[in-house]
Amino acid sequence: MTENTDHIYNELYPSEELDDFISSYFEAKNLSKKHHHFSICPDGYVKLIIQLVKGKVVRFIMTGLWTKELDIVTPPGVVSYGIRLKIIAPEYILHRDTKETLNNTIPLDFNYLNFNTIEFTSFENVVKQIEAIFLKRLALNKEIRPNRLRLSQLLYNTFGDIQAQEVAKQIFWSHREINRYLNKYVGISLKKYLNVQKCYRAYLQIREGEFFPEKGFFDQAHFIREVKKHTGQTPRTLYQKQNDQFIQLKNIKKL
Repeated sequence: MTENTDHIYNELYPSEELDDFISSYFEAKNLSKKHHHFSICPDGYVKLIIQLVKGKVVRFIMTGLWTKELDIVTPPGVVSYGIRLKIIAPEYILHRDTKETLNNTIPLDFNYLNFNTIEFTSFENVVKQIEAIFLKRLALNKEIRPNRLRLSQLLYNTFGDIQAQEVAKQIFWSHREINRYLNKYVGISLKKYLNVQKCYRAYLQIREGEFFPEKGFFDQAHFIREVKKHTGQTPRTLYQKQNDQFIQLKNIKKL
């Protein structure tokens, strides 16, 4: 949990049955009397976000994969609940593609996924209700194809530290077919997705003040260039701003 006088952030992780589909759930509260401005770095997840004011839902949105920095403004008193979806969740849980949300946000009807049945009490209880909904939707699938599971497991175990062609070899699924699948469901190629993941992994060392890449980059110049391309900031600037603007870096789970 991250907490200060005007902002609270909590995170929970999925049950074993949903681990290949969900990365995490989060709760963020703006307890101040002013708008909260911060920035989000690309992390490789599609997200569902519900926002409440005084216990009533005021916004329900889906955000797609982001390949660049996103500026966020949260009004006073807003409580946000979010779900980070892995790349096979659109097919097997949402039962829809999310390519239209690439670098974009779309509003959702609150009846979508039966989220209108959720009782917003404690964060833990909210997550239990969401998991029950997701498990029911997962059960509606006739089968979950093994190549999809292998893709999810490999991508989130390596976090970009692998070449696209090697991904295809290891999961016995052609590079062309993987690209077709990712472009259909999340709107991005495997190579570009791996680049986003690689930068996301790099945030872990950036937040510790380490500005030379451990792995995945040719040299320091390549490291700086890739991080700046996806975040609009150099690694050193991200580190300097992590307490006020890029608070997301403080809350990344160690891989």
